[in-house]
Amino acid sequence: MFFFTTHLNNFTHARVVSETEREKEKEREREREESKKERHMRSFAASFSLSSSSSSLSSIKKKKTKTNNNAVGVRASSKKNEGFLPGTMLSAEQILEVPIDRRAFKPTSEECPFCVNAIVKENGSKCIGVCRNPQNVPGPLFFPHQMQTCRDAVQVQLESMKDKNNPRTDHGVQVMWEFSVESGNMDRSRYFGFSSDMYHFDHFLGKCLVNFDAFVFNTKHEILDETLMNDGRTLVRVIVTDKVGRDSFWAFIMVKRTFSKYEGCWQSLRILPCDEKWDCKYLNVHTGEPKMPGI
Repeated sequence: MFFFTTHLNNFTHARVVSETEREKEKEREREREESKKERHMRSFAASFSLSSSSSSLSSIKKKKTKTNNNAVGVRASSKKNEGFLPGTMLSAEQILEVPIDRRAFKPTSEECPFCVNAIVKENGSKCIGVCRNPQNVPGPLFFPHQMQTCRDAVQVQLESMKDKNNPRTDHGVQVMWEFSVESGNMDRSRYFGFSSDMYHFDHFLGKCLVNFDAFVFNTKHEILDETLMNDGRTLVRVIVTDKVGRDSFWAFIMVKRTFSKYEGCWQSLRILPCDEKWDCKYLNVHTGEPKMPGI
């Protein structure tokens, strides 16, 4: 009996000791896990602070390098613009030796108002070629209309030539071209009195500025009267005062268009110069009888 009791006590004590050991082991395991997590956190914090400091250092270095490069560029440019002696300018020969950097110039597609909003073509260019030709422009702001009278048609032409470069260069000449009956025709014309072609605006531009120089920037004009000619055309006599104050006398032979987009509109068939007595070498202004064929 004593042996059994002693053995039972020993077994109970050993069991209690083993449970206590297990509890202690679990406690140590938890402590190890916590310390492990703490070490991880510390190492992460250290690495983060290191990377941020290194990035800030690198950014500072980049700024310093950029500043140094700018300073070097300024020094180099200042040296480039100097002559052989300090404080002197480059000579003409030295200027010609300096290479031109084409990248400093803006391309046409960024400068030209016609090309800035154009679609990029297959070759990568946006230039549509409008600015290459000064005559490659839209139609004029003033043109023949069915509500205009014969006097209105003459008035519009002279007013346009009064300020011929508004809103663009040679806009007044373009108005004269639109009011001409035979503009764009392949046949010869007597629009100016002498025989000439009227099929191309460039040709008309030069002849108009030369023969109608009194219209260019004219200070005033006076429409005297309208006369119905024997062949049904209308003769309008006009006195034009040019930009220097000199008067000139003109006979506008007007007709009403019977076809094309300006059907029913008054247009100019002939514009002929006269002297102060209204004598014209192409036409008898008083009777309306032509002095030569084709007028």
